[in-house]
Amino acid sequence: LKLQFLYLIDHPTHLSHTMFIVAVAADLFGRKQNVKLEFESCPTMTELINAVESQYDVMSRSGRPAGYPDAPFKVQTFQVYDDILLRWVDLYSSAQLTNGCQVFCFQPESIWHSDSQGIIPEAKDNVTWTTPVGSPRRARVATDAGVAPALSEKLRSVFYQIDSGNKGYILYADLRAAFARAEMEFTYARVGDLFTVADSNRSGHITYDEWVRFAIKYPNVIDGLFFRSRDMTGGASPYTNPSSVQRQREQQLRGYYDEAWQGSVQRERAMGEYEAAKRDADQARMQKEIAESKERAAWDRMYYSPSSPGRNY
Repeated sequence: LKLQFLYLIDHPTHLSHTMFIVAVAADLFGRKQNVKLEFESCPTMTELINAVESQYDVMSRSGRPAGYPDAPFKVQTFQVYDDILLRWVDLYSSAQLTNGCQVFCFQPESIWHSDSQGIIPEAKDNVTWTTPVGSPRRARVATDAGVAPALSEKLRSVFYQIDSGNKGYILYADLRAAFARAEMEFTYARVGDLFTVADSNRSGHITYDEWVRFAIKYPNVIDGLFFRSRDMTGGASPYTNPSSVQRQREQQLRGYYDEAWQGSVQRERAMGEYEAAKRDADQARMQKEIAESKERAAWDRMYYSPSSPGRNY
């Protein structure tokens, strides 16, 4: 393997495509999270939903507090901040997305989750990957319960699983095979990019110390490999007609969006009526002020003109 042909993820200008970034925020366990999702071009709505669910599902599993169920992360609707209107608007089409835009993801309401207003933090850098809808890697295993595992446990577990043959280090082929088994498909970066970043001394392999430093920089990659490996060892069922699963998911999302669209139409109508009433009130107030100003001027001309009688008492 010739490392000089591997591109550095920290220098995206070496890649053949311009990066398209969408910052996506969401509520996780009562706290606002915000991550940058990377794409080679403007994503379709299906690609965006898949990337958001893949990223936030792992974030939810790795940060789940004690007592919370390990439920899959699901997208219900999106809103995007419109820089022209200077307000949030419902996101229905990828044509509304611009490079660097801010999106907020709403999840279905439940006794364990409710979206609330709050300050959205600055978006964190993130290596974006997706797992296909219907993949068994999105499943849950019975042992995945209780408090989420510590980072040290995930580091050791993933490193030794990737290190085929117990060599004490990871080769490029090992890392590529691990991502393939976990069905982690990257939207912008490449396996070679990640390997080059992790192999900081350019030795051609990744030691455990280098792996730890890489995990600190890109914890979501470690979390993805860790939980996907648990799903594989938990006896997850193989694919069962993934196209059917995809269609069912799209129908579910279409239902969410139809419901949100009706609410949006009602909100827009109410907002239009409010704005019209406000304009009428402002116009009436201005007309009243103009009339009062003319009346005062008339009185001033009547009593203080040169022909007016003297006011000596």
